[in-house]
Amino acid sequence: MQKEECIELIERYIHNQTDQNEVKRLNIRIKNNQEISSWLEQEIIASPSTMDNDVQARIFRDIENKIDIKDKTDKAEQNHFQLPKWLRVAAMFVLPVITAVGMYFYRSPDETAPGQLVVAVERGQKANITLPDGSKVWLNSQSRLTYSTNFNVKKRELQLDGEAYFEVAHNPNKPFIVRSNDISVRALGTAFGVKAYNEDVLISSILMKGKVLVTTPDGEAILMPNERIIYDKTTHKKEQSTVANATDFTGWIHNELRFEDESLGDIAKTIRRIYNVEVVFASEKLKSQRYTGTINNNSLESVLNIISLTSPVSFQINNQQVTLSENNKPKQNIP
Repeated sequence: MQKEECIELIERYIHNQTDQNEVKRLNIRIKNNQEISSWLEQEIIASPSTMDNDVQARIFRDIENKIDIKDKTDKAEQNHFQLPKWLRVAAMFVLPVITAVGMYFYRSPDETAPGQLVVAVERGQKANITLPDGSKVWLNSQSRLTYSTNFNVKKRELQLDGEAYFEVAHNPNKPFIVRSNDISVRALGTAFGVKAYNEDVLISSILMKGKVLVTTPDGEAILMPNERIIYDKTTHKKEQSTVANATDFTGWIHNELRFEDESLGDIAKTIRRIYNVEVVFASEKLKSQRYTGTINNNSLESVLNIISLTSPVSFQINNQQVTLSENNKPKQNIP
């Protein structure tokens, strides 16, 4: 993408005239340019979505000083990506930074409510973002986060389909609320995880620090550190429990897989998302096999090897498809 085309796309983005593919291309261009990416990461994301003209002018002067715009020579300007001054000011309030391959950010399409922004992570990828209020979010594979363009103006609310870990910037005047299907998690300043894929039967939330209020159709519950709640969409019941270490359940951020009495059928969904493969069961009986433990998921084959060593399961990988079959060999005890 040439510089002129990139500038044109940013201008069209500001006026809400770009489609999803164009925004993805723009994000790739920004991500691959260290100068513009660093500037956006430091200055754009932390900025409120609405500011008066005096504040805009002051922030822009700060940006000018930081990236030394005025002192650049004509030669340097030819070798670096530069935005027109008016476009740099406007972009500061609307253009996000994308921090991982396979993640894209776009204004929501016509089928969703106007004035919404969507951050989506494709299968086989993970990513993290910083919200306008300074809160940090890590998104797992095949996750989608939706929030208003007015986020942090009067309230802080997000919609999640998938799995995410949140480190919330403290603001007692604006509770931080994550909604997903039948569950909502409300916090002021804390760290917690939510797993709520639309296709899954179970929705869960776990607290690392602080305190959150979890609301489900089965009532409300307050979580304290190292407490976890699971809501079953079929039985409409919730279950609250204490865990030894809450961070075990966000190991996916560091490429670990954690299973807590999960069926192989549910584990197969996780494998599909993380490794971007299809999983086929040669025997339906295998789906009921259950597992508990933590695996360092360095590769797809290592995960399948551990499963096959500890249970009567064999596997075959063919291109992007994994076939799981019955195997009656004695299982081994793997610590």
